[in-house]
Amino acid sequence: MSEARFKRLERALIRHGVAARHARRAALELGTHFHELRREALERGEPPEQATRTAHQAMGTDPALIARYAGRRELLGWLYRWPVAYTLAPVASFALLCITSMALLVLGLAGLHATLRSIAVPVWVAAAVSSTIAVALLWVLPVLVAAGFALLASRRPVAPRWLITSTLLVCLTARLMNAGLMLPVAGHHGSASLGIGFSFSALPQQFTYALITAALALVPYFLTSHRAQQGRSPST
Repeated sequence: MSEARFKRLERALIRHGVAARHARRAALELGTHFHELRREALERGEPPEQATRTAHQAMGTDPALIARYAGRRELLGWLYRWPVAYTLAPVASFALLCITSMALLVLGLAGLHATLRSIAVPVWVAAAVSSTIAVALLWVLPVLVAAGFALLASRRPVAPRWLITSTLLVCLTARLMNAGLMLPVAGHHGSASLGIGFSFSALPQQFTYALITAALALVPYFLTSHRAQQGRSPST
């Protein structure tokens, strides 16, 4: 029962912004202190069960212990100290993954150029490959990146406003981008493109698509948060 208390305290400290490594160390320190208090109570002649209760009471309440550690800024994780950075990290990650993926595709295309030219790739196959790559980079990838950071936020004290903002930025960035990889076909040597553009006339449609992809990306976050609240409700 005592060990379970310190495990709960460790999880609670993480939810309140304490970095995971500091939360584990704090739980270990509290556990060590508890056993010292219990040993002193036993030496005073208290029965084991009473000594356990005495040690718990001497340590203080869980809210007080949480407030003591969560109030120390040096113990807080970077997501809690600099929430703005969390807004920019998903966008930077998405951009880096897009550039890396396209670079690898270009290298692969260069290596297979002679082979593709010799087998005379049909135009419809080249168009299908280009469309698939565009969907993967501009629709699937932003949802996966945003959903991944959203799941991270469900385990860390990230305010929903920062999470929603970062998700919208990722999805809107994806909507403003264009990408394609055309295989070499008859009369065409093949090409690759990756860019970003802005048009006021297309902005309403792009923003609508961004909202759709953002909603898809946030589904795992809200499901995980709902299950976590249900899991904590019996003990509260």
